[in-house]
Amino acid sequence: MNLSRPDRRERLERLAAEYALGTLPSRARMRLADVAKRDAAVAGVVADWERRLAVLAEAMPGINPSPRVWRGIVAQLGLDGDRAAARASWWERLAVWRALAVAAFAVAAVLAVVQLSREPAAPPQTVVIVLAGPDAKPALIATADRGQRFLAVRAIGDTSAGAGKALELWALPDGGKPKSLGLIPAGGLTRVPLAAPAETALAGVPTLAVSLEPAGGSPTGQPTGPVLYTGKVERFF
Repeated sequence: MNLSRPDRRERLERLAAEYALGTLPSRARMRLADVAKRDAAVAGVVADWERRLAVLAEAMPGINPSPRVWRGIVAQLGLDGDRAAARASWWERLAVWRALAVAAFAVAAVLAVVQLSREPAAPPQTVVIVLAGPDAKPALIATADRGQRFLAVRAIGDTSAGAGKALELWALPDGGKPKSLGLIPAGGLTRVPLAAPAETALAGVPTLAVSLEPAGGSPTGQPTGPVLYTGKVERFF
């Protein structure tokens, strides 16, 4: 399948977003990575999503692995048996590890040269919201640059609303009532207008949510249906 065709752009965006998030199934992930090696347009979209979501990874605190992880590594290396036997086999393995280390260093050096030769990467998004359901599986991603007066909302999962229903995006301010930001389509990409630049419009708004409403939106100005997705507003100003 030629994913770089204009009529398949939305599908490519969804696959690239899930690839960057790590939620794409392993077989589909390998296929997309293989296509990206041959198709510069596909590789560009994947790289763009990786840059957008890199700010989320940088903001996450480090996690120390549990002791069982180290025990698993020791077991895989065969160091949990007889110490004398382990010592004997260790030196045999050491040459292999040295060779791998040299190879890894060479690859890293080449990648560094290639990266430095490229044009500077685009600045990261200033606002990123990953909206997920109760199962924690991402369904929508909203992003905005500093000064933009809209949120770019992309569906990366099945967000079909059903007949006669619509998805409505809400800002949930601290100590205030939910404020509608507008309707969003069940799939693809849309721009949700903001009353002010993103850094101003979302000031004091820690969370966004999506509710299921009648076609045309909530008749009351407040959520009337179930809340399907929520997401924390991550700011990188």
